[in-house]
Amino acid sequence: MATIKATIFFEKRYWVGTFERTDREGYSVARHIFGAEPSDPEIHDFVLNHYQELKFGEAKEIHVQIQRMNPKRVQREVRREMEKMKETTRPSTLAQDYMREEIEKKKKERKSTSSAEKQAYKDQQFSIKQQKKKEKLRGH
Repeated sequence: MATIKATIFFEKRYWVGTFERTDREGYSVARHIFGAEPSDPEIHDFVLNHYQELKFGEAKEIHVQIQRMNPKRVQREVRREMEKMKETTRPSTLAQDYMREEIEKKKKERKSTSSAEKQAYKDQQFSIKQQKKKEKLRGH
């Protein structure tokens, strides 16, 4: 059984939707930029017709552990967390953390592939130069 949670919010200039999926494989998130504010029927239509096109990241295992705690202790911890959140700019959710990790992972992959491509290009140019040197030495 899979559960899907959609959150639509306004970010900078566009309306953005995050789609969180939890199933047997784990937890994954996809992001879609709507542009103008979508109405409820538009969101429903998008989920029905374009859900397959969403690119979810790799499934990440999550473990939810529920512990009973003293209610007063919970209140104190909530108050401390709220004070910390006031100091920081924005609170972070699990989906935002997940998407940030995915962006960093993709950035590292792009960096490594581009550096490998650059090195291959340099090696190719070097071999071309060597070939030209040999041809000059032969007098052709």
